[in-house]
Amino acid sequence: MKNYEKSIRLDRAGVDEASETIRSWLEGAGIKNTDILRIRMTMEELLNNICIHGKEPVEAVLYFQKRFGICRLRVAYSGEQYDPTKPSDNETEEFTAVLLEHTGILPFWRWRGGKNELILRVPGPKFHPEWILVGSFLAAIVIGYLGKYLPAGVKTGISDYALIFLKDGFLNLLNTFIGVLIYLNVVTGICGIGSTAALGRVGKKMISRFLVITVLFSIVCTAAVRFVFPLKSGGSGGAPVYAVLNMLFGILPSNPVLPFLENNTLQIVFLGAVTGAVLLMMGNHTDELRRLFVQAQLVMMRILMLVCGFLPVYIFASLVIQFWNDGGQRLMQFWKPLLLCVVFSAAALVIYLGVTCRKLKIKPGKLLSIVLPDFLIALTTASSSSTIVSALKINETKLGIDSSYSEMAYPIGTVLFGGSYTSLYIIATAFLAECYGVNADAGWWVTLAILGTLFAVATPPVPAGNISGLSVMMAQLLIPAEGLAIGAALVMLMDFLCTGTRVILLHLELLLQADSLDLLNREVLQKEAS
Repeated sequence: MKNYEKSIRLDRAGVDEASETIRSWLEGAGIKNTDILRIRMTMEELLNNICIHGKEPVEAVLYFQKRFGICRLRVAYSGEQYDPTKPSDNETEEFTAVLLEHTGILPFWRWRGGKNELILRVPGPKFHPEWILVGSFLAAIVIGYLGKYLPAGVKTGISDYALIFLKDGFLNLLNTFIGVLIYLNVVTGICGIGSTAALGRVGKKMISRFLVITVLFSIVCTAAVRFVFPLKSGGSGGAPVYAVLNMLFGILPSNPVLPFLENNTLQIVFLGAVTGAVLLMMGNHTDELRRLFVQAQLVMMRILMLVCGFLPVYIFASLVIQFWNDGGQRLMQFWKPLLLCVVFSAAALVIYLGVTCRKLKIKPGKLLSIVLPDFLIALTTASSSSTIVSALKINETKLGIDSSYSEMAYPIGTVLFGGSYTSLYIIATAFLAECYGVNADAGWWVTLAILGTLFAVATPPVPAGNISGLSVMMAQLLIPAEGLAIGAALVMLMDFLCTGTRVILLHLELLLQADSLDLLNREVLQKEAS
């Protein structure tokens, strides 16, 4: 599609015209419909902010370019310096904006040549990172199998001078940044949660339900996993109560630096929680500092995204070594955690669906058919954020959930509502502990439940972020780092089902919440479910 520009006067009609122009151009550029919807929604909001901010309609020029498969949209507008991407004084909007920062393609603002510029870069079609990981997993299986035809000396040389360096290099990079990102996520998350709760009864009830249900899922899953993977008792010794107390008081760090040096997740979370709580208590006096934490979080996420770009190489190198060492015996045991994941996800879905349908008096099959499109998107992409655009539409037009509530609750729910996603971390970690003969006392199991809850709601929002979370859990629970490749392969397979189930449960949870808050239009729901 040719490059061109268009001048538009940004009043109400001009925003609609700009949105339609953007849609037409993106379609001509071959962008996927789901991305077009997301981009239009984002740009309409930003252009509306510009329109509302100015006392008089602003003159703007839309520039469209496409080079090397990258589509670039630039909006230049006159007037004083004004960044429409910067949230208002409403801290809830700020928190939601941070959550949505990584759900799609983001614009950025700059002041250049005496004009405001809003720039959006849209990558062309590409493989989802999850499918690239699947490809590296399959390639490792093939090379690992063919390795039995190679001389032992050749395999040793390849392992010692190539594969081991690739494997260890990735782990070193990951451990360097993951602790700092967890700290920043906790700080900004607590600040945002506190701000959202300040909305009053609605915000507090929404957040408390998300977190309480996630904790319950984690407890139930840990209890079930303990019977399926009966690990040897041991560790700190003494009575179970002593083991739990030892774990709880072990959260308190001896100094603020040691937790990051040792990658002690619980202590890092403790430091982040204290920092976030103090920032909340100090209110407006720490506005600039909170923004600084948000900016630091975004920088660290970008760094971790670059690091995770090497994850397929790590998985390939590590699994090839595993195959050459033990013939892939541990991979042959994947059926057990995968089956448990299917059973847990199915049970959670049946129970949640039964409760929802009984309370709202609708048929389970009809309700499932309504949310099925989002399930399929999440199932094939392993990303709950990719469903946001379609989910908001389904919530409003088919489920009858109040649009203003859905627009606030669903994006936040994709982060804070762990639900069945806790099973991904808990099952994978317990499986690895069994594979490597880890001793587990009561404190170990409590720690597993706590970390399963934590990472279900705080998975780093980067490609394959759950693998980063798994590596931290392994370090905290004394599972050898060499097991991360096996765990990564397992988590990668479980992620598709767990994410799909999580999206359905989030729809059902929002239905129950909206009904209890009198924000549900039952006529719309009954009509669609009839």
